[in-house]
Amino acid sequence: MIDSTLQALGNFADPWIWFWIMGGVISGLIIGVLPGLGSLNGLALFLPFTFRLQPMEAMPLMVALTSVGFTGGAITAILMGIPGEASSVPTTFDGYPMTQKGQGARAIGAAVMGSLLGGVAAAFLALGMVFAVFPVVMALTSREMVFVILIGLAFISVLGKGSMIKGLISGGVGLLLSSVGLNVVTGEPRFTFGMAFLYDGLHLVPVSLGLFAVPQMIDLALQGGGSGIAASRVVLTGMKDVWEGAKDVFRHWGLWLRSMLIGYLFGVMPGVGASAAVFVAYGQAKQTSKHPELFGTGIVEGVIAPESCDNAKESGSLLTTLALGIPGSATGAMYLGALIMMGLVPGPEMITKHLDLSLTLILIVAVANVIAGGICFYLAPHMAIIARVPGRVVVPLTLGVIFVGSFAFQGLFADLIVLLIFSVIGVAGQRFGYNLGGLFIAYILGDIFENYLFVSLQIGGPLFFMTPISLFLILLFIAFFIYAPAKNMFKAQIKTGGPKT
Repeated sequence: MIDSTLQALGNFADPWIWFWIMGGVISGLIIGVLPGLGSLNGLALFLPFTFRLQPMEAMPLMVALTSVGFTGGAITAILMGIPGEASSVPTTFDGYPMTQKGQGARAIGAAVMGSLLGGVAAAFLALGMVFAVFPVVMALTSREMVFVILIGLAFISVLGKGSMIKGLISGGVGLLLSSVGLNVVTGEPRFTFGMAFLYDGLHLVPVSLGLFAVPQMIDLALQGGGSGIAASRVVLTGMKDVWEGAKDVFRHWGLWLRSMLIGYLFGVMPGVGASAAVFVAYGQAKQTSKHPELFGTGIVEGVIAPESCDNAKESGSLLTTLALGIPGSATGAMYLGALIMMGLVPGPEMITKHLDLSLTLILIVAVANVIAGGICFYLAPHMAIIARVPGRVVVPLTLGVIFVGSFAFQGLFADLIVLLIFSVIGVAGQRFGYNLGGLFIAYILGDIFENYLFVSLQIGGPLFFMTPISLFLILLFIAFFIYAPAKNMFKAQIKTGGPKT
């Protein structure tokens, strides 16, 4: 492990890795600032080009992009009341009122410093846990990985956005989509309808772009193609107030620490993602505040909490994706797909055989946050100009990139048909409140689950799960579904004075 650590540190001596990191940081900030895009869509746009790059080129760019995208999203959330990222929504609650009161620079300073420190601290937490989980992942075989993946799928329904029923439906559809193609055991085609291009399954690029990128562009187009908020409504009062906001984070270090830990823990848990974590962080900030009635009126604690949380989540998600092969978020699923496209198998093998790459990527989260923090402290007022690019410019340019990227991946017209079909699914899923992130995670995990299950049955037969770790994971899986009903039943008995005889 010492050799891998030294090799990971040595990777930063290569100038090219800094080129890819800087590219990811700048792209992440711009994409985060632009309303309607976001880190997930940025990854989806970049994914078609990963198959032409080496892992040490593509992954640093992708990790850097997602590590700082939430920082960019805070800029428009604070200055214009428009969240650049979905997880920036709680930041608008107090960030935009602070701008309206002439405290926009202070809010930006607090957001950037909270994001910077949260991202760096969580990255070092993840580095510590890599070595802590090393003995665990060494003990995980294909038998145990079957149930690790099942737990990841359980998180989709139990902790995903929306109702449990819609989460289960989303996960089920994702698993169904993952089964398209040749059966891993028999070689028989499934759901191919006689079309040869489906023998390899539904390809990641058109599926991801259709589910996430196209619906966002449609929403942006429906909001109107002209410019948004006038420049006169964006109030900044200089660098002095920016540094004052940065100092606020240190004044409220306890709030920062709690919010950072919430983001990291939510990132580690598969299938949850940042959107849930930032609302929890904002809620606990309000509950523990001495003046909760001021939240929503423009209070700096309401900016520190969500912004200290969102960047911290990425390190936890990355660790889960690399060490267990289970995406901690939809962006983690993009990492997973990119690694698979480049011939790497996320899971215990990433810790045992590619530990240097795993450590490098986690360190990049910290490095990217430091770079992004420096850029934002000095350029945030100017970055707001990007957010006022009219939708009539953003939408056609982005849709052009989407269609070119889908076609360029394999050069097949059929992939454009798949893109259009999944665009319809994405729009419908958004409109009716289904968990598209859960669907995408299940689609990614389905094929891996089938492979692990087949190997386990071949090795251990029908009772392959009769191992201590497997049985523990099975109990944990069951607990996800019985905990809430049991808790509600217990509360009901307390209210009625116990069970009636």
